[in-house]
Amino acid sequence: MDVDTLKILGVVILLAPLTGAILAGALGPKLKGNTHWVSILGVGTAFAAAICVFIHVSGVETGSVSALVPIYEWIANGTDTVFNVELLIDPLTSVMLLVVTGISLLVVIYSRDYMRDHGNPERGYERFFSFLALFVFAMCALVLGGNFLLLYLGWEAVGLCSYLLIGFYYQKPSAAAAAKKAFLVNRVGDFGFGLGILMIYLTFGSIQYEAVFDAVRVAVASGDPILQTKITIIALLLLCGACGKSAQLPLHVWLPDAMEGPSPVSALIHAATMVTAGIFMIARCGAIFAASPVAMTVVAVIGAVTALFAATIALVQTDMKRILAYSTISQLGYMFLGIGVYAADSAIFHLYTHAFFKALLFLGAGSVMHAMGGIIDVRQFGGLRKVLPWTFLTFLIGSLTLAGFPLLSGFWSKDEIIHHAFSEHWILGGIGLVTAVLTAFYTSRMFCLAFLGKERIPEGVHAHESGKWMLLPLFILAIGSIFAGLAGTGLTGKCFHGFLEPVFADTFATAGAHGAEAAGHAGEAAAHAAEAAGHAADAGFLAAYGLLILSAALAIIGILAAYFVYVRNQWFAGVMKNTAPGVYDTLLNKYYLDELYDETLVQPAKMGGKVCVGLDDYLIDGLVWIVTAVPRALAYLVRGLQAGKLQGYAVSMVAGMAILALWVFWS
Repeated sequence: MDVDTLKILGVVILLAPLTGAILAGALGPKLKGNTHWVSILGVGTAFAAAICVFIHVSGVETGSVSALVPIYEWIANGTDTVFNVELLIDPLTSVMLLVVTGISLLVVIYSRDYMRDHGNPERGYERFFSFLALFVFAMCALVLGGNFLLLYLGWEAVGLCSYLLIGFYYQKPSAAAAAKKAFLVNRVGDFGFGLGILMIYLTFGSIQYEAVFDAVRVAVASGDPILQTKITIIALLLLCGACGKSAQLPLHVWLPDAMEGPSPVSALIHAATMVTAGIFMIARCGAIFAASPVAMTVVAVIGAVTALFAATIALVQTDMKRILAYSTISQLGYMFLGIGVYAADSAIFHLYTHAFFKALLFLGAGSVMHAMGGIIDVRQFGGLRKVLPWTFLTFLIGSLTLAGFPLLSGFWSKDEIIHHAFSEHWILGGIGLVTAVLTAFYTSRMFCLAFLGKERIPEGVHAHESGKWMLLPLFILAIGSIFAGLAGTGLTGKCFHGFLEPVFADTFATAGAHGAEAAGHAGEAAAHAAEAAGHAADAGFLAAYGLLILSAALAIIGILAAYFVYVRNQWFAGVMKNTAPGVYDTLLNKYYLDELYDETLVQPAKMGGKVCVGLDDYLIDGLVWIVTAVPRALAYLVRGLQAGKLQGYAVSMVAGMAILALWVFWS
């Protein structure tokens, strides 16, 4: 690959949104309401450069498809160890850059109209667009970084930007609390993540990706049990960071509260930045994780349990954005599950399709919120299909895609992960199927309550369809939600997986079900197995496509069940609630995990803080007072002698000389 060209493109991808962020913040008041153009141009330039990177990488027919692009020498410690600012560009990087910059550009365009009505009086408009562009820069830096140190810097910058945007309405106590919660919960995961990177350096003497990954492969080949244990510990420490950023159990609690930020921020965090960082990091560090069966099992189990856990909570929530937040947690669980069963390409495929329909749904929810005067609780409105016809249509497409309706993009990517999960263990596959049914049900429930049934508008609200600046991104995302998944199907020769194969072929390919053929053609392999066992052609067809058909049928059942309960027979929802009130309250209160954390972690920490304050006030300050008491007392006695009278000083001198003379005489 042409390293010089990639260097220019990489620098443009980083500097364009960063420049937009600086100019939006510095020149915002002088632009007189046109700050959005600065961010649009910055992010748009980065998106154009990302397209060029993708074309450049995909055009490589022979040779390496990975390039390490040096920018400059950063830190030299006087030995052979040098820390460079360098960019790693390969198929995984190019796909992530397209997702990050493309979705972000649509979010920035959407925000032009949305933030005019939902801004903050204290320079809120320009501040918002400055933070938005900075967020894109931070995520691009994370993706492009060519070593673990740059990965960590991008990682922390993304956390900072999320804090700024979640707490955008900082005058609102709940928003300020949500921002602090997100920041502090991520500090827990990032502490483990930082320890993991430190341990990588101490173990392998390098922080460069390829050097570390090659050392891991050598360590695995050597069979050294001590090194194998260290690799497992490193993988689990890195996983701590991934669980924080990607909101997996037990560090998921910050993401639902992050809905306090503006709706475009929610779309950006859930679809293109922040939560995708954990998935990307594990995929990038696949050599480390795949070298530890224990770590891979933990990743798969956490993903499966989180997917089911979050889906059950979403069943009873009433805030549209909060329902979508738990949906994101669940879908990220699918991605963790995919990586944990050695199907990283399928996990990235789901990340790619998820970006379209989740951004569509959050921006659609923002359109509803915009029309309802800031109200987003589905109990307070309904039947909006005629009031918001275009939002209704695009939200329907997004809901069907999330629900896994056949032939839409979410169906293809989700089904792949379920196939691979069954190849690893039937329990993991079963959890994937159950979660799919619940996803279809709660997504359709949200859609039915908001758009179907009798029209209900909150009193005093003038409901209206959104403007062109908000609808255009919805239309583009709706088209992507329908067709984006085709890139990973047999209709296109699984070109998406083939494009990523050079990145994952040596990392996640193992014997048996984890081979490259199983990773891309699980259904075909099952069909051959059935034929080899002597089954008829029909049995081979069922073995190949039975799970696909079952998954589609379950999605349709979940959709119809929600329609039956919340449109045709609304009384049935009340019956279910009254039949199991304990279960309903538990789900509504999110299994009381926030209360548990508050009792076991937050309150003891506050108590410890009060003890420390008391020790500082009485013990430390008391010791300081005692240490300074003696010189203060002496000063009080001596300062009386400094009266400023010459005769007094003369008498003192004579007396002193007399004392010295007597001392000499007697001695």
